[in-house]
Amino acid sequence: MKPVQITDDILAKIKSYIPLAPLHQPAAVDLIEEVKKIYPHVRQVACFDTAFHHSMPEIERRLPLPAWYHKEGIQRYGFHGLSYEHIANVLPQHAGKKEHGRVIVAHLGNGSSACAMHNLKSVASTMGFSTLDGLMMGTRPGSLDAGIVLHLLQQMEMKLEEVERLLYRESGLQGVSGISADMRILLASDKKEASEAIELYCHLAAKQIAGLLPAISGMDALVFTGGIGENAAPVREKIVALLRWIGDFPVYVIPADEELVIAAACKENCAA
Repeated sequence: MKPVQITDDILAKIKSYIPLAPLHQPAAVDLIEEVKKIYPHVRQVACFDTAFHHSMPEIERRLPLPAWYHKEGIQRYGFHGLSYEHIANVLPQHAGKKEHGRVIVAHLGNGSSACAMHNLKSVASTMGFSTLDGLMMGTRPGSLDAGIVLHLLQQMEMKLEEVERLLYRESGLQGVSGISADMRILLASDKKEASEAIELYCHLAAKQIAGLLPAISGMDALVFTGGIGENAAPVREKIVALLRWIGDFPVYVIPADEELVIAAACKENCAA
């Protein structure tokens, strides 16, 4: 969905997506409603973090479930689209002839994902139906065997709320290390648990990035962005080392700037 002016109907739709992104959506809804109270005549524009991935082919959207569920919207959507759109916009300034080639962008931060691009368009993403999928993150596990969730609910008799808290707030770097979800703290720590969490984070990131290769038949360039991607050189080095079997490819570090994409979309929407 393209950026749109927020109406009551649009706000209701945004609220309906809270279960898919409980760490992000409630705060966005609260801000929209507060601004509406204080500045009722100011136009608000919603920019959707999944929109960039609308170019993904059907095969990348499908999940191996009965067709009825796909028609009901249970499919891969991808996230961090505003970040990837910014990278697509500025990549020609960095990558030269490779800009329209087979590029994988790794957005690494508290939330992490990777996107395979061709001709500056999204072809595949590690995140799927929700923001739990894909790479290991600050407090989220990333891709996880669904049987584990069933085991937690059935055999361990955890409540649904407890499982949700585990998956969204107590896993990832935080859960594995038992120290912090902040990569800066883990990199500065001499504790074995910190090293183990970093090692697992890099290992799983490399596996997920490699898993995108069939979608674009190889990789001409790798881009790092996001708080960890931009600032944690040891993490970048570990991930690249695990991917060098692919061949010789250039690596770029490009700062994320979702705000610029949002500002441009708001300007265009308000001028319409």
